[in-house]
Amino acid sequence: MKIKVRPEDFIVEEIINLPCCAKGNFTLLRLQKRYWNTLDVIDFVARKLNVSKNRFSRAGLKDRYSFTTQYLSFAGDFDQVIEEKNFTLVPVVKIPKPVSPAVLEGNRFSLVIRCLTEQEIKKILDNYPQISKFGFPNYFDEQRFGSARHQQGFFAKFLMLGHFRGALKSLLCFPYKEDEKKIKEFKKFCAENWGRWDGCLKIAPREFKKILAYLKDNPKDFKNAIKQIDPDMLNLYLLAYQSYLFNETLYLLIKETQNEIVEIPYAYGRFAFYKQPENFDFIKDLKIPMLNEKTDLNGFCGRLISEVLKKEKIQLRDFKLNKMRFRGVRFKPLSRPAVVLPRDFTIGEPQDDEIYQGKKKISLNFTLPPGTYATILIKRLII
Repeated sequence: MKIKVRPEDFIVEEIINLPCCAKGNFTLLRLQKRYWNTLDVIDFVARKLNVSKNRFSRAGLKDRYSFTTQYLSFAGDFDQVIEEKNFTLVPVVKIPKPVSPAVLEGNRFSLVIRCLTEQEIKKILDNYPQISKFGFPNYFDEQRFGSARHQQGFFAKFLMLGHFRGALKSLLCFPYKEDEKKIKEFKKFCAENWGRWDGCLKIAPREFKKILAYLKDNPKDFKNAIKQIDPDMLNLYLLAYQSYLFNETLYLLIKETQNEIVEIPYAYGRFAFYKQPENFDFIKDLKIPMLNEKTDLNGFCGRLISEVLKKEKIQLRDFKLNKMRFRGVRFKPLSRPAVVLPRDFTIGEPQDDEIYQGKKKISLNFTLPPGTYATILIKRLII
């Protein structure tokens, strides 16, 4: 089985609910892209137009390995169409308020799964009606944990414990396999020349220059070096660790409430899936908190969360980030459904795969709530 062989095999379109008007202080923009992530597009356009990237707002984040249509807003007038390699940004209409996650109602997916065997096709067709009726556990998938892909720990956990040197090392010294060659070489150089900030700065990619320029002048001040990182990026690092803790809690929940489960390993733990669910009326309405310092540890979910905290050797008070505070960076008090049901879920007839000879392909169409991963649905579909 293969997904995302081509960007057009994984089409995502945001569904937003936003009032439009002839007048407004913001411009709604439609972004279509492939091979770019959302934040990189915003950064590129802001530099191209010589405007602050803070004038752009977004509803969601979309990764680079898909063909996506999503919406941004710009504070002020935005009249030009921007066409670059692999993305187009088009002004749509004036709006009275900026785009935000609050206006995102869901995402519509059109997918092609390739390189399928006859046995995999049978599993998909057998599992399809079960998923349509009972949904699937609402795990975050691996792409959520980009800042920990090097398997050296979560940046946010280092911050929580006041290990600022470790946090910076995790960022600067350990390459991801997906990194471009020049970034891998830079991180290797940093690992071998830790503390020689002048040399590191000379070869640093743009996104690391501000950190290293600060360290060049303040060689041991790791805490304030971290504050040179864009707050939006720091919040994503916090969200990655919150998401991991959510997954660990949901895993325990599925194991405890279901007799028949199938487990799948992933880079940071294990996913547990039900097939014919038990206690479905209970789990389908259950929401699990994304942890912060005020999370309630009473009740059923609280007991599971306490187990996860014990395993991680952290306490709720660590989420206050008392050892490093600055404006706008915090663990936000969110909650997330334990189970999600896809809407408008349809599946096509298996066809011969024109790319992988002798194999089959199949198309899927469905709509998911904001933040739910289509790749988790696919994992459930193939077990």
